[in-house]
Amino acid sequence: MIGKLRSLFSRYPKDPGVHPGSFKGLMDLATQPASSGHIAVQSVPDKFYFLLFGALRARLPNMRAELVVVRAVSGAVGTGWMAEVKRSAPVAWLATQPWVRAYGGLFDGVAYRCADAGSPLQSLRDWLQATQHWKRLRTSPEPVSLTVEGIEVGDLLVDSYLRFKPSPEFDVHDPFVRRLIWQTLKDVRRANAYFNQRKPAVYLTSYTTYLEHGIPARAALNAGVPVWSFGNLNQFGKKLSLENSFHTSDFSGYRSTFESLDGQAEKLELAREQLELRLSGGIDAATSYMRKSAYGQSGAELPPGLAGAVVVFLHDFYDSPHVYPDLVFDDFWRWICCTIDVLQTAGTPFFLKPHPNQIALSDEALSRLRRKYPELQWLPQGISNVQLAKAGIACGVTVYGTVAHELAYLGIPSIGCARHPHHTFEFCRTAHSVVDYQAMLKTPALLPGSKDEMQREALAFYYMHNIYGDENRQKLRHAFVEFWKACNLERVSKDNVLDAFKKLTNLKAFNQFTAHLKHST
Repeated sequence: MIGKLRSLFSRYPKDPGVHPGSFKGLMDLATQPASSGHIAVQSVPDKFYFLLFGALRARLPNMRAELVVVRAVSGAVGTGWMAEVKRSAPVAWLATQPWVRAYGGLFDGVAYRCADAGSPLQSLRDWLQATQHWKRLRTSPEPVSLTVEGIEVGDLLVDSYLRFKPSPEFDVHDPFVRRLIWQTLKDVRRANAYFNQRKPAVYLTSYTTYLEHGIPARAALNAGVPVWSFGNLNQFGKKLSLENSFHTSDFSGYRSTFESLDGQAEKLELAREQLELRLSGGIDAATSYMRKSAYGQSGAELPPGLAGAVVVFLHDFYDSPHVYPDLVFDDFWRWICCTIDVLQTAGTPFFLKPHPNQIALSDEALSRLRRKYPELQWLPQGISNVQLAKAGIACGVTVYGTVAHELAYLGIPSIGCARHPHHTFEFCRTAHSVVDYQAMLKTPALLPGSKDEMQREALAFYYMHNIYGDENRQKLRHAFVEFWKACNLERVSKDNVLDAFKKLTNLKAFNQFTAHLKHST
């Protein structure tokens, strides 16, 4: 506790590399001509994004730069009085100011703060308006939808509730929902005012989920401000649009683009080699961020009854479910309960496979699921999809997991219920409503094509998702992932972090990206 209090009053955060000296040599403000334009950059307490955004800003030295400080609800997890103290404007200012100072002279000031006390009278108006919105939501049909000043925030509201309540299930009757709507109203007003009045040349953000990330991004897009997100490791930077404001990659062109390529046979074979490497326990390009392969040696014994059964691949209940569009359910809890109910009613044998990287809280959610459905059959940790395919499972069920293309390669069909990465391919049947989803679950073994066709499509997806692009693009993505690993997975030290940071920012492709960014502003 004492250490946390001291950190609030420290000059800079203690995180490795979070210091003005980390940007030495990247820019020289004194030699750059001034410009009337300016950029806006998200400020989050994360060394990975602190350094990345600092480097990108440094390559735009002739423009002013302002920080959007988003900490508010994310300042705490829980709903007690202590959580509200941590979310308060004074504590948020103390917690975020060291991160602002750590940029040194790189930024010219703060655009706005989400945790800003503001006018007491306006805050009261917001609370009363939040109460009205909350009342309407409690009688509205699912999925949750709420529009504030032209911005759809329903999905952001649900994701923030799941993460910061925390809860595996969105409960619209919980007073914490009103608390989140109250924050939403303030965030939307500040974001709209800033982006409509100041009109920055570009806005850089990490993610687009949760209130703190999604509202500024959507407000900027509505105001005609270009927005770039860096929230997925599959690509270095994604330019968002009003039609696709999600930080996850745009998969809609995967199939058509592959079919237009020359040398498809060679490309499919290259994809086969890399996917086989993954399935045999190696680390391929797509799993390079992992400490160890999910297909390593396992001593887990397969339970009886897998032949002809359905395997349901669980998600992390507390993760943001709305990372992809067109999600049929509000949360993963509703999805899994619906799935279990339909399969049990139909008499279909099935097993549940827990998510391998779920947070500790998910153990509590799984215990709750076991209490609700005591007769469930669970797969032990460590069983791979190769083992499941050899055991003869009939189908895999997921909301949007990339497990679908692995199963397709192994000859197993799958069912999803969002605009997931594979939605343009046939090997994963995609439901567009709860009714569609329930109908698909009643015919789980239905093959959308021959096994050879499914395998070819799986390899085409793999190629587009993990290999497609020129050499510079691949090098940039690899360095991006290695930098993320240095900040999150490896033995975190200042030397490791800064070494990976320099390797990324010294790349020719990084300079090309920033040149493109500069030109587009």
